Amino acid sequence: MTECSSLDTRPETSAFRRWLAVFSLACGTFALVNTEFLPIGLLSPIAQSLGVTEGHAGLAVMLPGLVAAISAPLIMLFAHKMDRRNLLLLLSATVIVANGIAVMADSFNILLIGRIILGVGVGGFWSFAIPSGRRLVSEEQGARAISLITAGVAVGTVAGVPAGAFIGDLFGWRMAFTLNAVLALVFFVLQWLALPSLPAQQSIGLRAMLGVTKVAGIRYALIIGIFMAGGHFAAYTYLEPWLRFNLHLSASDISLLLMGYGVAGLVGTLTTEISVREFGVKRAFMLNMLLLSVSVLVLSLFQVPLSLACALVILWGLAFGALPVCLNIWTYQASPALFETGSALLVCVFQTSLALGALFGGILADNSGVSSAFLLGGVLTLLAGITIFLSRPQPVTLHGAPE
Repeated sequence: MTECSSLDTRPETSAFRRWLAVFSLACGTFALVNTEFLPIGLLSPIAQSLGVTEGHAGLAVMLPGLVAAISAPLIMLFAHKMDRRNLLLLLSATVIVANGIAVMADSFNILLIGRIILGVGVGGFWSFAIPSGRRLVSEEQGARAISLITAGVAVGTVAGVPAGAFIGDLFGWRMAFTLNAVLALVFFVLQWLALPSLPAQQSIGLRAMLGVTKVAGIRYALIIGIFMAGGHFAAYTYLEPWLRFNLHLSASDISLLLMGYGVAGLVGTLTTEISVREFGVKRAFMLNMLLLSVSVLVLSLFQVPLSLACALVILWGLAFGALPVCLNIWTYQASPALFETGSALLVCVFQTSLALGALFGGILADNSGVSSAFLLGGVLTLLAGITIFLSRPQPVTLHGAPE
């Protein structure tokens, strides 16, 4: 692969090229995370097509999370001095392969092979993309770069479900994966053209990686991430079956509501930088976490009118759109010098909790109904909000932090 000089060591490089490289990473995170959560909006048709239950189909969401949790720290340990550009391109290629396998899968086990490959890409790319993007711009713009790349994660999270449901309703679930593969290929080419050489700045050993947990802000971020990911995905993984069987919505109405969820999530993502600047990361983080928790708890505990249920689903999307941005700004602010390592650990615990949340949510959904999975999600996200309230992070600024 051709290489060019690293933008973080070339101050004369144009601002356009710097931000184009950052944008290419945001597109990469979007493609990976969109693929990871695409099955959530397609659980019922996937289950019917491949002969499994909706709860069993939830493994398509759980397994990539579990693999990502394992791969994130392992790739960090073994990447050593590997140029981050080459590593990111290699990891981006996994999403093309994973989508191709899904399109051709004639059994659920084959589908899961593709999901395992995807998990490796998600764990590695999510760990390295955000720290690498921060290196591409000046110190004052570091937090904005973090927000933009994290927005790719957040938008992928909230867009994958409505996009999958809408395309699946019109053309079948395999077409959703086909279009996602094409999109991933386009983004891969963009990264190939835009990313400069990014030599590794440090080589992390296992002891040093675990030592990052001694930083109070990172330790809080890991705890919050556990409750946040576990709770959200215990409920969110089974949102489509809940809308179908509890609210008795038609396929087209489900697609429309999930699209509204996605638009609300995008609004939440794009306005987070403003709310953090105005109110601080702790207040913005806690408010959005509590909005999510209350929305899910009300949906699980009460028979509310259809209009209110739809409004709470939209509020759920709005709140979650902001949470990944808040979590990454929190982690960066805790220790800018250890951000790459902290990101790997954060991906590890986030994806582990995501997988376990989807797993136990599926068990509850199959045995006690989807509302019980929502109840689990609401309780866990409430614990995340309480943890944020009890924590004492350093004051945050969106104009960078001292190294």
